[in-house]
Amino acid sequence: MRFPDFRPALLVVLALAGAPPALAGAESVRNDIVSGLRERFPALAPADLAAGSAAFDPLRGAEAERNKPAPGAAEAIEAGRRIWTRKFPDRRSLAGCFPNGGRRIAATYPQYDARLKRVVTLETAINQCLKTHGQALLEAGDPDTMGVVLAYLRSLSEGQKLAVRVTSAQAEQRFEEGRRLYTTRMGQQNYACASCHLQHAGRYFGDVAIPAAVGSGAQWPFLRDGRAVTLQMRIRECLERMGAAPYPAGSDELAHLEYFLTYLSNGIPIRPNAWRPR
Repeated sequence: MRFPDFRPALLVVLALAGAPPALAGAESVRNDIVSGLRERFPALAPADLAAGSAAFDPLRGAEAERNKPAPGAAEAIEAGRRIWTRKFPDRRSLAGCFPNGGRRIAATYPQYDARLKRVVTLETAINQCLKTHGQALLEAGDPDTMGVVLAYLRSLSEGQKLAVRVTSAQAEQRFEEGRRLYTTRMGQQNYACASCHLQHAGRYFGDVAIPAAVGSGAQWPFLRDGRAVTLQMRIRECLERMGAAPYPAGSDELAHLEYFLTYLSNGIPIRPNAWRPR
């Protein structure tokens, strides 16, 4: 299956040719991107885009259906549950740091914390809890610790629609920083993230359809070879493929990128722990 060429009416990717446009506001940016994708792919709803490449490729979609539930998903979720409920020496646990033990909270992350003056992702919040209770922090880039914890935690919000908020000038600045990073060319290939996932979404790179930016905040972690890969881990992999030095795991840069991408996916139900090939 092939789709029409990119149409330059998609306003947000104007930044690819030069300096980024002036701050337009998070909701205006999201509406422009979603409207542009709807115009290019009228048969696809925004929620369909959470399937990644499979949204554009029926063969990949059929393969994904055959891999439901994802191989290794149950094991990853159980490993995460054990870490999540493990008692600290003070008899508290990660579950005790979050409302309702973490159920139905993932849809509101990332969020801007005015007290900390930074974007707090689920990774950040988990490590804040561990630090408060004198526990070793989890490595944000490790699929076998942070990855499985997030596989479990986001499974507690499966089906809940993303509802990330950008409600202050400070939050808008972080969203805009995520958008700027997403649309800035970098690395040996001189690509931006948006070069593929906005400008060429739905086209093929080799035999793989390029996923759209919209929807990427909904279906993670995904399971690849039985390992839980988070959105931030995937962003770091993409940067390496672009020939760019990836931002450090757990960095503010990755938090801002995740903030931007997840806001684009607002209203799409969380569908974690799906299968993805290598």
